Amino acid sequence: MIEPAPATEERPRGLWPFWRRLYAAGDPLPRLECRVARPAHRFDEGDPLPDEYRALLVKMLRHEGERAGNKSFLGFMATCLDLAETLFPTAEARLLKAEYLAEELKHAILFHRLAVGLDPDFALRDAPYAHYTFHLPRESWADDAFFHFLVDLNGAFHARDWRESSYAPLARMAATIERDELGHSEMGYHFLQSICEDRRGRALAQALLAKWYPAALDMFGRSDSPNAPRFIQWGLKSVGNAEIRAAYKGYVDGKLRALGLDVPDERRNRRFL
Repeated sequence: MIEPAPATEERPRGLWPFWRRLYAAGDPLPRLECRVARPAHRFDEGDPLPDEYRALLVKMLRHEGERAGNKSFLGFMATCLDLAETLFPTAEARLLKAEYLAEELKHAILFHRLAVGLDPDFALRDAPYAHYTFHLPRESWADDAFFHFLVDLNGAFHARDWRESSYAPLARMAATIERDELGHSEMGYHFLQSICEDRRGRALAQALLAKWYPAALDMFGRSDSPNAPRFIQWGLKSVGNAEIRAAYKGYVDGKLRALGLDVPDERRNRRFL
């Protein structure tokens, strides 16, 4: 029998997956509840879909981007690998980033299969990341940590909302996506905790918040989005952009204060209010 390799500091046992500790203590994310009356729609793979419903669903999935057939997603994952190779401070950090990449590729397979069941042509369509957050320069390990903490957390909040989605294939995979993305966010937060342990690191993190905090809030779109009520009426979302952003902000602000950081003005440097 082959004996298991001994644990070393290069093997992040006890850390990965980061979500395990959070969910063991109870539901870590706030509830997102629909407060308006709406029809009880329910569609599964292969069901005829109303034209507006299909268009909104494809729009939402195109924005998500995590599909094996989306070469822009695969290219972005390559940049994450490059950063891990050039900026990582420890071997442990590099291995954690490899775990992250493995799970993101798992998501790409899940979303690919969902897209194929919806529209094979869409499954192979390239969808470059349009939101400016994905194009912000990540010039330091702290930049990369903020990207994971804030952007992956955005994915966790959206996946939480998908648990009640009227599109059954999306609802079935939502809990897995939510769990993993929250774990990826916690990985970034773990890196930030190390960065903020000394005064210089904390000062750097505080300065970088001016870049990452408004971008993270902007990822939820405009509060007065004309499409949001249609998503809610069709059961593809439970709450509007302003509501999910507020829940996200409350969660993030508490985590930032725990690091000893000052929460920025939520309107400063914003592009989408």
